[in-house]
Amino acid sequence: MNESLVSKYKDIVTSRGLTYHYLSLPAADDKPTLLFVHGFPSISYDWYHQINYFSERGFGVIAPDMLGYGGTSKPTDISFFLHTAIAQDLLDILDAEKVQKAIAVGHDWGSCIISVLSMKHSDRFLGFAWVVVTYNRYTPFPPIDVILEMNTKTYGRPLLGYWKFFEQESAPPVIEKNLESLISVLYPDDPDSWLTLMNQPGEIQAFIESGKTTKRANYLTDEHHSRLLEALRKGGLTSALNWYRCMLGGVNSRIMEEISEENQFIKKPAFFAVAKKDHVCVYDYAVPEMKKYATGGLKMVEFQGGHWVHLEEPEIFNRELEGWICDVLQQSG
Repeated sequence: MNESLVSKYKDIVTSRGLTYHYLSLPAADDKPTLLFVHGFPSISYDWYHQINYFSERGFGVIAPDMLGYGGTSKPTDISFFLHTAIAQDLLDILDAEKVQKAIAVGHDWGSCIISVLSMKHSDRFLGFAWVVVTYNRYTPFPPIDVILEMNTKTYGRPLLGYWKFFEQESAPPVIEKNLESLISVLYPDDPDSWLTLMNQPGEIQAFIESGKTTKRANYLTDEHHSRLLEALRKGGLTSALNWYRCMLGGVNSRIMEEISEENQFIKKPAFFAVAKKDHVCVYDYAVPEMKKYATGGLKMVEFQGGHWVHLEEPEIFNRELEGWICDVLQQSG
């Protein structure tokens, strides 16, 4: 991210009393503002390729540190992680910045939040872009062992084995002692390492507890790595892991009760960057789900790599996203 942008960060206290730290760059002329919503274990800096690219082209940018990360509040109570409430936090930011024309872009847990924005606040946005993690309809969350069993029946292997570690009380202090280990697992040079370390229960825990590291991906630059490491050292993992614990604790299991059947479909234009080698949000699940619910039009772009396509192939990602945005603006104009 251009150093000059660091001074463009602001802080807001949202309507429910939480502080959000966010980058705000105004749109030029009549261009829309892109709301970039990151996931685990990131900070708003994760979007630096997109922030530079789109702001240089006159688009507005809002990129918050999400709840539990960076300069934003870090509640330890999982009830604060109700996704409809987090979606409202983001609307509070858009309101404070007087943003009228917005497009939401979400990655990882951010994809879940923009799913809520689509279901509950579709009228506030011109379109929605999901990055790697597909559109999410909320269903009651069974115990993690039941999910792993269901994964194995459907895909021949468990997918969410790492959740077994993340739900444990001991996980935050263990990870905090071995942050380099966690970062190397999550941003790996070889995306296929997730087939073991992320998918299989017990593997990530043993790996991190022993302080091992695997080769880090080149797309995680030294600058990005040091910013991420500093943010995690400063903020710890207790609040960040509540993104997982709130699901396992049932905080979000009743969201669909307040969503009409009609609003469970994506009415606005949708973009989906799907990764062939994301071994957690797998292609065979992600693509049919998106095709089923994106009734307002869908542009899907396939990437051959893993979970971080916006970091790994930023030129292609940015170009494809911009092309889709131009199409959306023509339709809405």
